[in-house]
Amino acid sequence: MSRIAGSETEVPAVRTTEEEEIVDLKKYFGEAYEEPLKEKKSVTLLKGFWGALLGALPGMIIWIVLGKFRIRSAIVGFFLAAGSVKSYSRFTRKNKIPVIVGVFICTVIIAGTVYLAQRITLSWLMTDSFEETIKVMRLSVTQKIKEEHPDVPDHIIENYINYELNRTYGFTRGDFSDCFIHFHRILGKLNMTKAYYGDLIQSYISAALGTVSLMKSAVKKNVKF
Repeated sequence: MSRIAGSETEVPAVRTTEEEEIVDLKKYFGEAYEEPLKEKKSVTLLKGFWGALLGALPGMIIWIVLGKFRIRSAIVGFFLAAGSVKSYSRFTRKNKIPVIVGVFICTVIIAGTVYLAQRITLSWLMTDSFEETIKVMRLSVTQKIKEEHPDVPDHIIENYINYELNRTYGFTRGDFSDCFIHFHRILGKLNMTKAYYGDLIQSYISAALGTVSLMKSAVKKNVKF
């Protein structure tokens, strides 16, 4: 500290520091130096796609688990969309991608995961009822045929039941894989197609609200996709 003449006021001493030397790496290393490669846009797009998918998976898993217990919540669609958009943004930080491309990628991922979550959930629920229904049906049909035609072998009855099941639903067991693969055929046989698509549209709306909300926030904050 120093004092000004004729005054009791103390003036803080000024510290002097050495200026940092800026090193020209190319000049210093010569031909051995290579400029760091900028990430290709194709690589960034691929990372963005996988980032959006990974970000949507937690919401998709929650959707399926809650759906198994017949619980529906619009916030899950919002959460799925939020995870997808946020994760896409993180994975594409190293290279500037047009916003429209980011919107397209996230929309495709969100739409696909919502559809898949709905299909898995309903297939899971179908399995619970179909497996038991098929068991009961096999017993009742076998018993009825045996009462009317006692001499008919069991394997003939079983082949007949399998034929009827395949003709009607496309499968003979009614497990998860059967219900998932023949999903739309089952909906048609049960007259549930319209109800399913109505439910799917509601799911898309809840996910869209989450996406739009995040996109608006990103534009206001000048977030680069």
